[in-house]
Amino acid sequence: MESKNFRNAVVATLALAIGLIFSLRYAGAQSGESFFKGQTITIIAGSSPGGGTDSLARLLSRHFSKHIPGNPKLVVSNVAGAAGLIAANNLYNRAPKDGTAIGTMATGLTFRTALRDPALKFQLEKFTYLGQIASEGNFVYVRSETPFGSIEAIKKANKEGKKPKFGAQAKEHNSNVVPMAMEAILGIDVDVVYGYPGTAEILLDIERGALDGRAHARGSLFATRSNWLEKNFIKVLVVTSPQRDSRLPNVPTLEEIAPADKKPLLEAMYSVQGRTFAMPPGVPPDRAKILRDAFAAMFKDKDFQQDVDKLGWNDELIRGEQLNKKVEDLVHNEQAMGFFRKILQ
Repeated sequence: MESKNFRNAVVATLALAIGLIFSLRYAGAQSGESFFKGQTITIIAGSSPGGGTDSLARLLSRHFSKHIPGNPKLVVSNVAGAAGLIAANNLYNRAPKDGTAIGTMATGLTFRTALRDPALKFQLEKFTYLGQIASEGNFVYVRSETPFGSIEAIKKANKEGKKPKFGAQAKEHNSNVVPMAMEAILGIDVDVVYGYPGTAEILLDIERGALDGRAHARGSLFATRSNWLEKNFIKVLVVTSPQRDSRLPNVPTLEEIAPADKKPLLEAMYSVQGRTFAMPPGVPPDRAKILRDAFAAMFKDKDFQQDVDKLGWNDELIRGEQLNKKVEDLVHNEQAMGFFRKILQ
């Protein structure tokens, strides 16, 4: 009798334990899915209003919420300065780690990592990456009225002691890194003025004639100054993507005109050309998965696709899990990091 009672007690205890485990798992799932209802998610754009980074943040704010359980409110906060560094530092160290803070990730953060910049208050690979919307290169262009209308023209001007003046957000921003890489790869000499708070200010100085041109993300150029192309205000010299852009089919890729011995360096450039979002480290895994799944679902949204087309971006989804691995590999790739250090020091 005692043995039977003991067995019954054991069975009851096991049943209770199993029930508790399943109830906790269910509650955990529910807490993740129901958390976002009534919440406000802040998208931190690491630039001033009006440029490609700002357009990227506002694209997400328009289309992301309806794919998140609970449909939270999304707002954009512009945190300009140091080409996205201030925004990234804030995202990593100050933003809530509960899934209610998302930031745009500037490609220049990789270059600062390569330089071991003491101003970085984060480890790039430890962000919780949400995903990448587009992988794109840069157009390098000058005002059509300048004497720098081709790579050969720049080389000729260099021999006469002249060089084109480009604008950039920061030393470690693509708008500076791309011209510096072109110097190393093509043997040209350019003058880059960096320190602009954002794209809008650079474009204004190009319009004023204070700058000759710049390196400009492809989608951002079409999103912000497609009229420059229509009016032949600028001459595009080269594109840094692996393939030519179908919208400007006569513009050669950097790979096409690079000397053979320099072409391996292009892989380092291709690895950092993307429109990426991240969250702080420490976001609960269930919430991170919910947001990553919602991000992927957004790509199937026709309204989102139409907006991407209007902005001139080639949508290319990379999930956050993949990005975390990609960034981890990149920051430990000494060949790539060494190339960035060489052209920036």
